[in-house]
Amino acid sequence: MAANTELLVDPHPCRHIVYPYNDEEKAVNAVFLFAGSGLSKGESVVLIMADFHCQPITGRLATAGYNVLALQARGQLECLQAERMLSEIMPDGKLNPVLFKEGARRLISRARDSSPSGKVRVFGEMVSLLLARDKVEAAEELETLWNEIIDCQNVSLFCTYTLPHSQYSTLPKTLANLHSHDIGSQGAFAND
Repeated sequence: MAANTELLVDPHPCRHIVYPYNDEEKAVNAVFLFAGSGLSKGESVVLIMADFHCQPITGRLATAGYNVLALQARGQLECLQAERMLSEIMPDGKLNPVLFKEGARRLISRARDSSPSGKVRVFGEMVSLLLARDKVEAAEELETLWNEIIDCQNVSLFCTYTLPHSQYSTLPKTLANLHSHDIGSQGAFAND
């Protein structure tokens, strides 16, 4: 549990962390830990969230004393809708690698320009939405593209997969293997 917490507090350099979960509160706590620790270190944080996670995560940041609106105005915190991003990179229902890479590079460049420390960390749920639709191959392709972005842009990425919203009881091995660290869903990240 301590190793999982430490990994989310300091995910650099270039880590690709996955957290398949069954408990929404623990997932929100994990994302809060990842985002809040980055913001407290002067890093920029990009949150690509499912709509149902936006308020719980930004609300948790606000409750902890982060001025979410000011951070967004400075560009140090960017909150994006995962569903909208998916529609932009999958205009015909199929993942377009060029659109994804161009969009990710612009997003990270903008975040890096607003980062006092020069570091950027990204949280993403697009792959979780794909898994919920049983589009494992598209999720694998997107994770592979993220690995390329992580390496060339020197960022860390934290992915969550909501298992209750899918037909899977565990994360498919093909997806788990595309991450540098799998922090699992064992009792970590309980609310303090």
